[in-house]
Amino acid sequence: MASDEFGEKTEQPTERRRMQAREQGNIARSTDVTATAVLLAAAGALYFVGPISGEALVRLLRATLSSEPRSTLDVPAVGQLAWSVAGAWANVVVPLMGLVFLGSLAINLLQTGFLWAPEVLQPQWSRLNPIQGLKRLFSLSSLVRLAGSSLKILAVAAVSYLYLSAHRAEFLSLAQHDAALLLAIAGRCLVELAFYLALTLAGLALLDYGYQFWQYEQELKMTRQELREELKEMDGNPLVRQRRREAHRKLVEGRRLSDVKTADVVITNPTHIAVAVKYDPEEMPAPTVVAKGMGELANQIRRLAVEHGIPIIERKPLAQALYRQVKVGQPIPVEMYEVFVEILAYVYRLTGKKPKLNGG
Repeated sequence: MASDEFGEKTEQPTERRRMQAREQGNIARSTDVTATAVLLAAAGALYFVGPISGEALVRLLRATLSSEPRSTLDVPAVGQLAWSVAGAWANVVVPLMGLVFLGSLAINLLQTGFLWAPEVLQPQWSRLNPIQGLKRLFSLSSLVRLAGSSLKILAVAAVSYLYLSAHRAEFLSLAQHDAALLLAIAGRCLVELAFYLALTLAGLALLDYGYQFWQYEQELKMTRQELREELKEMDGNPLVRQRRREAHRKLVEGRRLSDVKTADVVITNPTHIAVAVKYDPEEMPAPTVVAKGMGELANQIRRLAVEHGIPIIERKPLAQALYRQVKVGQPIPVEMYEVFVEILAYVYRLTGKKPKLNGG
């Protein structure tokens, strides 16, 4: 029993523990998912910008090979050639790297959201502990990573072998084509192979993310003692107590406001206080307060009364007495019956509603 209480992590983590872990950069994240997304982004970039980039390279190659030979190379000629080569490669590399960067950024945002954890950048000397290093080396996580890496190597090798075997004849005939067609075929095959590899690795990445999430939840779990201490600390925090009181107040006010539409009349003072009263002889022995409020809550009660066609009667002394003396859900005092009967009679004449009487 003591072991379960102090050593066994059996309790689900609190929201506060999750927030603290996130602030420290401890989140569920899979590098395999990121790598797969980057591979897909690279394949997509090659598919969309590859033909344009290939044409630029072919034009550069043709211009270079068709230029007249020079016995000497002067500085302007070398500079012009360097700028041409750099521009051609920029047309190839910049769009490719840009799409890869956007893909990597998008998948990381999907996994972690906007996260700033400066504590991760601080040096952690505990990582230099050789004993802790040995524990990490022979831990379950290390074995899972080793198994995952082995599966990825086998999957990449198998897919690559199958694809290259299926296109063996096409690859052998590449030497018979000109440079433009050779680049087009090579680019198409590279994109196809990248897509096949990405789809294969996507399944392994999903498995890895599932394991990472499970391990993250296990690490966040708490012992019963930790849970008790955290709840005790939260109860003693004045900010937490204030938030709870505010949430409870809003919940109670919401329930009160939902009952305003059932009232027969709203008594006001004339703007600061509003008390909604209902009377149904078949269900209650006396008129009952169903909602009351002061300030902004009184304004909300009046607005709801107007929306639902409930008469609003200004009776300053009565409104003040009802607000001070009668709680929500309680009947009005006997000494207020006479004045309230007059108000109900006026309301019934105003609305044309016939009062219900006991026994029909």
